[in-house]
Amino acid sequence: MAEFESPAVAKRELQVEFGEQTSGVNCIRDTFERFCETDTVEDRQSSGRTRTITEEKIDKVHDFIQDEPQSSVRTVVTACSIVLITAYRIMTENFSLKPYKVQFVQELYEEDLQDRVEMCETLIPMLENYAQGNLVFFGRSYLLFTWISQQT
Repeated sequence: MAEFESPAVAKRELQVEFGEQTSGVNCIRDTFERFCETDTVEDRQSSGRTRTITEEKIDKVHDFIQDEPQSSVRTVVTACSIVLITAYRIMTENFSLKPYKVQFVQELYEEDLQDRVEMCETLIPMLENYAQGNLVFFGRSYLLFTWISQQT
């Protein structure tokens, strides 16, 4: 086993052996101190608060989602009287649910094609005259007028 002279020396030796992508000096020093104290390089036992997901909370969320399957996480939080992150973790980890946001879009029909062409013919000259940057496009379908406040 090699002797530990200093974290900087250990870092240089690791760089020679493994390249530039090695741990920093502070990490090396902390790992060495942890090894001297505990005879292992494993992380110390956390003194933080333990996770508080109980079977009772899981059952409560499960029952609520069964009754109201399209509920938001915040609705579940209110109905089950639990913390937001707990509800989120139960829904994602225990039930494999994924959050989403419903977005309503207007359906486009073939008979609307001529109206769309006319609108484009109307807007293109407006765009050519709009040099101030108050008109913003998102993709092909969305048009947003932004009004920049002159009061700064």
